[in-house]
Amino acid sequence: MNACLLQRLPASAEPSQLQGIAQAMQRAIESQKRLIDDLLDFSRLRTGKLALRRAEVDFGALALDLVAAFGARWPSGRLRAQMQAADPLICHADPVRLEQVVGNLLDNAMKFSPAGAEVQVRLSSEDGFARLAVADTGCGIAREFLPHVFGMFCQAGTGEGGSRGGLGIGLALVHSLAVAHGGFVKATSAGLGRGAEFNVWLPLHRRA
Repeated sequence: MNACLLQRLPASAEPSQLQGIAQAMQRAIESQKRLIDDLLDFSRLRTGKLALRRAEVDFGALALDLVAAFGARWPSGRLRAQMQAADPLICHADPVRLEQVVGNLLDNAMKFSPAGAEVQVRLSSEDGFARLAVADTGCGIAREFLPHVFGMFCQAGTGEGGSRGGLGIGLALVHSLAVAHGGFVKATSAGLGRGAEFNVWLPLHRRA
């Protein structure tokens, strides 16, 4: 399909047009790859075949790096991050899987936020856990759907006859990865059109 689109371009197409189309194609490819990877990882988690390669990980630093990377790709909005812990948030965890957790939450917030909206990311220490909170001002979640928001293939309505978009895989993977690391998740929302906040708690590593 990508090749067909290129063939339909007029010969007089400007380099800026070609660049824009190439970037759109690249985003589509990356999105499809991420979707396939998430599906495979979720299946491995459900069957107990996903091995976690644990190490001492500074969860705060990892999350802030991803916020910076996502912010560079999202010029139409703003990502604001706050570190509210005095000490590093060291977890005994698989860094690749933690990147999936943070990345999926950021992607979710950006996907359902209007252009120019702000997404707030907070990192803190709470009762022996590292806590990540990602809050957006987007379409929000209906109260009756909140208990199901982390379910596989679940999609919340927007109140306008549509869905929140996506296939409901990313949040399910976030939940499963958090639980696999001994943590837990929670979603809150004041209702449709009033944004949402997603929280993940992961156990802090206690050195002997």
